[in-house]
Amino acid sequence: MLIKSLTVRNFRNIASADFIFDPKVNIFTGNNAQGKTNLCEAISVCFGKSFRNPRTKELLPFGDHDCETAVELCFTFDNMPDKENTITYTQKNSTFRLKFNGIEMKDAEKLYGALRYVIFIPEDLYIVKGDPSARRDYIDFVSNMINRVHISKLNEYNKALRQKNNILMNSREWDGAAAMMIDSWNDTIARTGVNVMCGRIRYFDMLSEAADKYYGMINSADEKLTMKYESTITDGAPFGVDDPMGLYEMYRAKLRETAEKELRMKYTVVGAHRDDISFCINNMPAKDFASQGQIRSIAVALKLAEAEMICGKSDDIPIIILDDVLSELDEYRRSFIINHIDKFQIFITSCNLSDTEKFGHGKIWDVKNGSFELKEA
Repeated sequence: MLIKSLTVRNFRNIASADFIFDPKVNIFTGNNAQGKTNLCEAISVCFGKSFRNPRTKELLPFGDHDCETAVELCFTFDNMPDKENTITYTQKNSTFRLKFNGIEMKDAEKLYGALRYVIFIPEDLYIVKGDPSARRDYIDFVSNMINRVHISKLNEYNKALRQKNNILMNSREWDGAAAMMIDSWNDTIARTGVNVMCGRIRYFDMLSEAADKYYGMINSADEKLTMKYESTITDGAPFGVDDPMGLYEMYRAKLRETAEKELRMKYTVVGAHRDDISFCINNMPAKDFASQGQIRSIAVALKLAEAEMICGKSDDIPIIILDDVLSELDEYRRSFIINHIDKFQIFITSCNLSDTEKFGHGKIWDVKNGSFELKEA
């Protein structure tokens, strides 16, 4: 898809702004808290959901909850470049309305199936250096992005896990009744856990291969990124999706093996909810040894890999939003991101105008107090 124009009224600190975008690169520069990220958020609410996940009243100008917020986004699909589509987002008080070509959408997130975008925000660095839960959430997001049934499989697994953990929490000793209930839930956990693990690994290899390619392109040094899915069921050994019954039996055996530990700990100690992803640069763990620039490069490479996977699944090319992506990157990496990601339409925010000194094409806006001034590239 290609965003042609955007109109913003009364959105956070943006009182009024109108944009005609470049089909390739659009950069917004300015100090912190001037409105750059707010603009990116305005784009995202038109696609169904804010990436900040705020309460709706937080989108209104501070202290003025009586005004109306309005965002209008015009775009074309790649397979119909001559037909312009419009999304309008309006909000007053805590009530919002979203329309696609004049038709009101009851479930805004359904737009994501047709309107694809990939966004990098600074919090994405925690995919690499944060807790395992951040990495599990990420691979579940990617899996669901390609196959929308993955989230239902994950919800089924989590429901069974909660039921079993409630029994463990309330069992003071290993009696027969508790053992029977645990065994029943273990069967459900193993079955649904295999679905979750296979759903993840089915797209993990694609993500890993594409991320390694983009990481190599972003970095001038001879560095290789490797990713590994680490399962508590297989003890880190590789597994595939071609033998789900064998994985199920392994899952059940692991649950039996850890039964006494579970009773002591009062929760399920192995399973899809305890799996992790490791990142290595030249076989060195990135979490422990990578520089801030390398960690940021990994996160950006993952986002570009996401976009490539969407392209492989859809006839439409997603847009890419990169919020505060250039900080902590050297000149080579900044230049690559600005000038060589030419397959996608990208939107970049930056605090430093110097980041754009070698900018070869596209449009640049200076941002100050919610106002946007177009500069010549």
